[in-house]
Amino acid sequence: MGRPPGFDRTKVMQAVERRFRRTGYAATSVDDIAKAGGLGRGSLYAAFGDKNSLYLQTLSAYCERNEATWAAVLQGPDATALERLRTYLARSAHFVHDDPDGLGCMVTGFVVDGVDHDPQARERVRQALRKIEDLLTECVQAAQRHGDLAPEAAATEIGQLLMAVNRGMEVLARAGFDAVNLERVADQAFRGLPLAARARSAQEDTALSGG
Repeated sequence: MGRPPGFDRTKVMQAVERRFRRTGYAATSVDDIAKAGGLGRGSLYAAFGDKNSLYLQTLSAYCERNEATWAAVLQGPDATALERLRTYLARSAHFVHDDPDGLGCMVTGFVVDGVDHDPQARERVRQALRKIEDLLTECVQAAQRHGDLAPEAAATEIGQLLMAVNRGMEVLARAGFDAVNLERVADQAFRGLPLAARARSAQEDTALSGG
């Protein structure tokens, strides 16, 4: 099968990305990739290079999109920083369940699968994780400036903790935990933050009112 009329590079990459996310790098063959992208092997190699090259391209595109998504959630004014952290946890609880195929994060998949085929891919994953960590740390610092989180708390450690909760909930979702259980995990993680007295009181009032 050759390159189809109206070949759309972006759509092919997105389809191949989902294939990699579904079965992982090692278990995805060139034939699997060609079938997912609707291309013949010759056209696939001509357009994207070999399997490793295509994996790196799809991984990079996924990381850019994922970073932009979380930046939109976590960046903003100090006054709403604490609520943005809650939103991060809530979305983390639904990340896998909201995907029509129940797919997880490609970055997590890279780490869990122990892929070691390309130092460029390893470095791109590290960059992606550092970017999310930085976004979370900055959001925690914003909440501290606004007086919602204890100022003496270590912002970087809180950011790393929230990122660990995010990755853990993804693994649990893929293992069969339903969204309701993961929502409870997200709520507990949020309540475990070093909330300042004012913020803790406001959260308790909201819970009592059923909000």
